[in-house]
Amino acid sequence: MESDNMNILLITTLYPGYEGQSRSEVSYALHQFAKEWIANGHNVQVLRLWPKHPKLINLIDKGKETSKYRKDETVNVEGVDVNIVTINRYPKMDYLEIHKNKALNRILRNLGSDSQPDIIVCHMMNPSLYIAKKLKEILNVPLVFTIHQTDIKQLANMSRRLKEFLILESSIDKLGFRSDTLMEQYNELSLPNKSMFVINSGIETKLIMNGKKLKEKKRSNLKVIFVAANMIHLKNIDIIIKAFEKVAVNRDVYLKIAGEGPEKGNLLKLINESKVKNKIEYLGFITRDSVLQQMEKSTIFALVSSPETFGLVYLEAMAKGCITIGSKGEGIDGVIKDGINGYLCEPRNVNDLVQTINRSLNLDINSKKTIIENAVNTAKSMTQEKMAMEYLHVLKNTINKFYQQ
Repeated sequence: MESDNMNILLITTLYPGYEGQSRSEVSYALHQFAKEWIANGHNVQVLRLWPKHPKLINLIDKGKETSKYRKDETVNVEGVDVNIVTINRYPKMDYLEIHKNKALNRILRNLGSDSQPDIIVCHMMNPSLYIAKKLKEILNVPLVFTIHQTDIKQLANMSRRLKEFLILESSIDKLGFRSDTLMEQYNELSLPNKSMFVINSGIETKLIMNGKKLKEKKRSNLKVIFVAANMIHLKNIDIIIKAFEKVAVNRDVYLKIAGEGPEKGNLLKLINESKVKNKIEYLGFITRDSVLQQMEKSTIFALVSSPETFGLVYLEAMAKGCITIGSKGEGIDGVIKDGINGYLCEPRNVNDLVQTINRSLNLDINSKKTIIENAVNTAKSMTQEKMAMEYLHVLKNTINKFYQQ
């Protein structure tokens, strides 16, 4: 590669497929990387693989979701061109090889000679890695594959996915992980030990609280616990409500919960039956800006999700000067260092969370200031710009090594 500017081909099912797609439907983490890479002068082609069910399946909700795109087209998402590549799939079945190959052939037809990538970056195994491997063989370029929580879960529990990965992994030049925890879980499976790296998500620099607001927060005596999440089982919001009830009986402390989702009814019932329901406020769905405002006004942010790849919301809470409580053994473990810039506890352990909340509330003023300062400094070290540059450094080194062989 003669120029410092790279042509990056990003292949994934984990990318916004249309302008304004809800963050509850898809992560915007890869989109943020792509935007930063483009801002740094690199060319990024996004191939967003989009499952397409047979027309008959459109009668059910899942089919209605996937039928938003029934043809290949290019859409623009916040300045990034996203190439939608539809791929046939029958519900509850794996992608068939014939359908993956058809999608591959259409991709090849649309890759012009002037758009030859210098490197392929692939996120999520199924079906992206299969197509990425074929493209690597045809184009003779390096391949970086980054593993997510879903991939680890499937490798650990699905023999056919493990078998498929063992065939595909020989084509991977660099293996990435979305958190330290995922890399540890991969190593525990005794899978091939590749050249590895960890790449976390980053936050917007403008979100970091500083100056007068931060000083006031360090001195504040407010006792407000805040949680914001989709109301689904893996977020373990019920554990927070149960732990809060034990904490709040003899304390002047309040809990605010924001979010919507299928567990809403069960959680509202749990709140209504709580002995301290007068200290719990359910906010329902609120905008992201409102979530950030609530973080600024809250003492503690608590979320004990499991499983979770990497929750950017924890980093945002740290940036807003919250004493942040996350889950041991999940994606945020390693970013949050227990007792230094936040706290960690077992995801489904009510008593452990009670002790952790009490520990946070009982901090003396100097210890509180130290944890908040450390949290904000962690957020400063993990901005979108810095994480994107770290990723670019990995890609450049992978290219250089590939062509030196």
